[in-house]
Amino acid sequence: MGRFIIRRILWMFLVLFVVSFVTFILMHQVPGGPFDSEKALPAEIMANLRARYHLDWPLPQQYLQYVYDVLVPRVETTVSTGSVLDQYLIEFQVGDFYFRWMNFGPS
Repeated sequence: MGRFIIRRILWMFLVLFVVSFVTFILMHQVPGGPFDSEKALPAEIMANLRARYHLDWPLPQQYLQYVYDVLVPRVETTVSTGSVLDQYLIEFQVGDFYFRWMNFGPS
């Protein structure tokens, strides 16, 4: 029974890797880019956006960064809007990790 469970877990990781890799490759094969449908932006702003989202990196490095972003939650400091929900979450003390993974992954 133990061998069966270990085998299933290993296959699960393999399937997750293959699905994430195929999805990554398919998204890079689609013509255009994430900022093409926006209004015309100056070249320097486009360069800054590409650098911010690592689109100027080679594909293998982009894939590794994508996997890292999925597995490791990004904790960022945000400015509070003062809404009731913000105040409730502060009082409830929801951890960054749990709050981030409520949407099943990085944002």
